[in-house]
Amino acid sequence: MARVITHSSEDGERPFDRLRVVPSEVEGRSRTMRRWSFTCLFFLFIFLSVSTGAIAQNKEIPSTMEISLKDVIRLVLENSLDIQIAKLDAYLTRESLPQVESIFDTVINMGAGTSDDKRKPSSSSAATRARKDYYSLGLTKKLPSGTVLSVEAKDTRNHSDSSASLINPHHEAEAEISLTQSLGKNFFGIADRSDIKITMLDIENCRYTSLNDIETALYDAMVAYWDYVFKKENVKVQSDILKEARKLYGIYKDNYSMGLVETVDLIRVESQVKQRQNDLLAANLDAERAKNNLLFLLNQDDLSIGLEPKDYLSVTPERIDLYLCLIEAIKRRRDYKRIKNNLKSADIDIKTRKNSLWPEIDLKATFSKNGLDSNYKKSWEDIGGEDNSKVFFGIEVQVPLENRMAKSKLKQARLHKQQLILKFKRIERLILKEVYNQVKTLNSLKIQVEFHINIAKLQEEKLKAEMKLLKQGRSGSDIIIRYENDLLKSRLALAAVFFNYRVNLLRMDLVKNSLLDRYWKGAL
Repeated sequence: MARVITHSSEDGERPFDRLRVVPSEVEGRSRTMRRWSFTCLFFLFIFLSVSTGAIAQNKEIPSTMEISLKDVIRLVLENSLDIQIAKLDAYLTRESLPQVESIFDTVINMGAGTSDDKRKPSSSSAATRARKDYYSLGLTKKLPSGTVLSVEAKDTRNHSDSSASLINPHHEAEAEISLTQSLGKNFFGIADRSDIKITMLDIENCRYTSLNDIETALYDAMVAYWDYVFKKENVKVQSDILKEARKLYGIYKDNYSMGLVETVDLIRVESQVKQRQNDLLAANLDAERAKNNLLFLLNQDDLSIGLEPKDYLSVTPERIDLYLCLIEAIKRRRDYKRIKNNLKSADIDIKTRKNSLWPEIDLKATFSKNGLDSNYKKSWEDIGGEDNSKVFFGIEVQVPLENRMAKSKLKQARLHKQQLILKFKRIERLILKEVYNQVKTLNSLKIQVEFHINIAKLQEEKLKAEMKLLKQGRSGSDIIIRYENDLLKSRLALAAVFFNYRVNLLRMDLVKNSLLDRYWKGAL
C-alpha cells in the first residue's frame, strides 16, 4: 500500500495538500494494475476460446434429418455404388460391338525398300550391278457381303549396267485393283454378319442383367428403409411400455410406503422396469444398426447423421390378383427376355455352323495397268494413256476331307439349343411359381394384418381394465406384468406383420421386374 504523509496546517498549505502519495508507491500501484489487467485479459481470452470451441463442436454435431421413401429412392439412384458398377458393366459390354465390326475397317498398306544387287551374273549380257528402289501404297476393305476389295499403287525405279536394257534407268508405275469373294464358307459374309448379330444380342442381354442389378440395389435400399422404420417403431413401443412400467412402479412405491404392498411385489415391479430399460437399450442398438445399413446403401460416409423417417409402417392391405400379376411378369421379366435372345443366338449359330461345313471357295479377280519411262511423272501418265493392262480371273477351292471340327461345332450348337429350350421351359415354370407364391404370401399377410390389429386393440383394452382393478386393490403385480408383456408382444407382432407386408409388396414388384420402371425412367 502507498504511504500517506500528513502535513499540518501550520505550514500554510492548503487542506488538499495534506494528503500526498510518494512517487515510488505510484509506480508500484501502476504495476499492480497492469498485472490485474493482463490477468483479466488472459482469462477472457481463455473463456472466448473455450466458448468458440464449444460453438464449433455444437455446429459439427449433426442435427436429425428427416427422410422419406422418395428421398431414399432418389439418393440410391444417384449415389449407390452397386448401381454405378452395374452401369459400367453394360457400358463395358457395348464396347465389344466395335471390336466385332472392326473386321470391316479400312486398312492402309504402305511399303518402301531398296536393293543393290552386285552378284556375279551367269551371262555376259547380264548386268553386273542392278539397283532397285520401290514404293507402294494401298487400301484394303472388307464389305458386309464378304467381298474383299484392294487397291494398290506401286512405283519401282530400276537401274543397271546391262547393255540389254532399253531404258536405263527407268521408272515402272503400276495401279492394281483386286476383288476376292467367298462363295463357300462365309457365303457372301454370312459368318461375319452372324457374329455382329450375336454380339448385339449379348449386349442386350448384358443390359438386362445390369437393369436387374440396378433394380436389386433399389429394392435393397427400400427394404433397408422400411427395416429402419420398423426398428424405430420397436423403439417407440419399448419406450411406451417402459413408461407404463415406471408408472406402475410409482403406484407400487406409493402403496408400499403406506404398507399396502408387500416387498416382493415392489421388487418384482422394479425388476420389470429394469428389464424394460434393457429392452429399450437393445432396441436403440438395433435401430442404429439399421440406420447405418441404410446409409451404407445410400453411399453416405457420415454415420453420425441422425435420421427421422417420415413414412409410417402401417398400411392398408389390398387383395392381389394372380392372373394380372402373371401377365405383367411374363411381359416384363428380363430373364425371360434373355433366354429368348439366347435362343435367337443359337439359331444364328446353327446357321453359321452349317455354312462352315462347306468347302472354302474364293473367286478372285485382278485388274492392273502399268507405265514405263525414264521420267517418274511420264511413267504414271502412261497408265492412263496406253492400254498396258493385265486382267486375272481365278477360283480357289479348299475341301477338308474329314471336316471333323466343323461337324463337332454344329453338333454342339444343336445340343446347346436343346439345352436353351429346356431352360426356357424352366424359366416359365419359375415365373409361375414365384408369382403364385408371392401373391399367396401377400393375401395371407393381408389377413394377418387384420388379425394383429384386433389382437393389439384387445390386449390394450385388457391391460386398461386390469389397471382399473389394480387401483381398486383387486389385482396384483403378476397379472399386470403379464398383461404388459402381452401388450408388448402384440404391438411388436403388429409392427412385424406391417413390415413383412411392406417388404413383400416390394418383393412382388421385384418378381414382376416392375419396381425399376416405376421409379427410374432413365436409359441405360
